[in-house]
Amino acid sequence: MHSLVTFLGKGRDDPKTGYRSARYRFPGGHERETAFFGLALAEQLAPQRLVVLGTAGSMWGVFVENLAVEGEEEEARLALLDAEPAARVDQGLLDRLQPLLSRAVGMEVLPRLIPYGRNAPEQRAILETVAEAVPSGKVSFDLTHAFRHLSMLGLVSAFMLERVGKLEIEGIWYGALEMTEGGVALVLRLDGLLAIQRWVDALDRYDATGHYGVFAPLLAADGVPADKTACLEEAAFHEQTQNLADARRKLLTFLPQLETSLPGASGIFQKRLAERLAWVRGADLAEHQRKLAYQYLARGDYLRAAIFGWEAFVSRQCLERGLDPQQFKEGREVAFETFEQELQAGQHEDRQREAYWMLKNLRNALVHGNAPSYPKFRQPLASADRLYKALEASFKRLLG
Repeated sequence: MHSLVTFLGKGRDDPKTGYRSARYRFPGGHERETAFFGLALAEQLAPQRLVVLGTAGSMWGVFVENLAVEGEEEEARLALLDAEPAARVDQGLLDRLQPLLSRAVGMEVLPRLIPYGRNAPEQRAILETVAEAVPSGKVSFDLTHAFRHLSMLGLVSAFMLERVGKLEIEGIWYGALEMTEGGVALVLRLDGLLAIQRWVDALDRYDATGHYGVFAPLLAADGVPADKTACLEEAAFHEQTQNLADARRKLLTFLPQLETSLPGASGIFQKRLAERLAWVRGADLAEHQRKLAYQYLARGDYLRAAIFGWEAFVSRQCLERGLDPQQFKEGREVAFETFEQELQAGQHEDRQREAYWMLKNLRNALVHGNAPSYPKFRQPLASADRLYKALEASFKRLLG
């Protein structure tokens, strides 16, 4: 189901219609003259549900009188006209008039009373009202009327519904009464704001999870080929399964897309995205793993940070000893066993020895869920702050 959410303000430019009547031009050239932009937009979009939000002092009476036929729900209409000037309109009165509004508009109309949004509880109440009225499906928002701060809350509602309510935002609209061409007011789509919010949200989710796939639908919406955005999904899988070779190969296939300006909101954020993929530019496997270890440490993913930190150290030992870091028995196992023999022989400084045993014990504890035998290696596991500092110190001494 497609729902349109619109606001009803306190316009008094015209005693009969409230708002000043104007001719609006929609994208595509269609024009419509109306005093209530939300109704014209509903006619243009043809949603199945129209949600009208207004305060106790909004011009509900004028709105209803413009839609009602003579004699229809006369008692409720008179009660509404009396309540409106004193800002005493309540939800019960609006509910009595809902059938009238639905008949007149030709679709389900939900008139909903909202507070003025003067403080945080009232602002939350508005968001909850919108969420209750639009539980599923697609939703469009009209931000034209009402107090300016209520329009801002409407925009926040759109973001909230898409992220929390799992709804699809179809569009965000604004009837720009003062922006005219030849005396006709222009109708603007503000979907660009929604696209920017989606990118901000995706960056936050990536920084929390490290999953490149969150960017795929946003890039696809701005015209990046599907086979290239699919590389991000596949790279995330390979990285999470410790297959950095294939993860890097997929990202290198995608990265040329960031070498030219991208359209839409993607162009605003492509530099930020390139920064998050920069680890693939490292010279070798050890450097790739080192960069990822620090990235996961920064986002508080201590398990992956410890894993990549340990693997980066072993890879570096392999490369320095002429061993193949892609081989376990003849490469990685030989490298760290040889290093431990050198530690026992006193060939490395104390700080490096301490960092090595700390990293190895923390990595094993996090991977296997078993506390280290020695108290000094158990202590960092007592708090996030201690664990962060212990891993960071080990990385600096062993990885640079």
